[in-house]
Amino acid sequence: MRIVFLLLLLGLVSCTPVTSPQQFPENCVADTEVTQLLEENWLAQEAVWRLRQVTLLEVGNKKVPLEGFLRLDLVRGEAHLIAMNEMGVVLFDLFVTEKGQQLKKAIPQLRQMKGLAVGVAQSIRIIFLQPRPQVDDHLEAGGYMQRLWRVLPGSSLSFIYDCRGNLRTTRLEGDTGNWRVAYDDYRQFGTARLPEQIIMNDYRHKVKLSLWIREARQEL
Repeated sequence: MRIVFLLLLLGLVSCTPVTSPQQFPENCVADTEVTQLLEENWLAQEAVWRLRQVTLLEVGNKKVPLEGFLRLDLVRGEAHLIAMNEMGVVLFDLFVTEKGQQLKKAIPQLRQMKGLAVGVAQSIRIIFLQPRPQVDDHLEAGGYMQRLWRVLPGSSLSFIYDCRGNLRTTRLEGDTGNWRVAYDDYRQFGTARLPEQIIMNDYRHKVKLSLWIREARQEL
């Protein structure tokens, strides 16, 4: 994942931000059918969400707080992000699809930085749009979690679900990348359950991105 603009902004550092281990419920058995896991995944629903998020970006010991509004169209596979600083100043306006991106607006300092749109768009894709589990993925089940996985050219991709059927982790490891997305603290937003906290670790670039969903409403 390319995040050149962020590394330029903050300075490349050698240490890796620390992430606490995920906590899984242990009062149930993970034995959900694969088709049900896929169907009930909130990212697989044909819905359009408007999310207000608080974000913390960490590169080594550098921390940058942001706020953002994200329109997530799971029907079309699109996301529209408006990111602001703590003072409410719009830093950039980015439209993302599964295959491309368009930087609609950015402050001059960011617009001049090569890799801005590509880096942010790739982060949004892997958190919200792709990759997705598939019905023919290999299944490993036992105790209070289930794991779906498949082998890609040069890499392995896996998805971990808890015993309540919630997607908790997406993990890619290999030549094409080394990252992990954790989905935690699921709660009810309207008729659907969404994770309040999402943490993405890019181990190759030593970057951690934490998102907290403060508001979520579904377009009718």
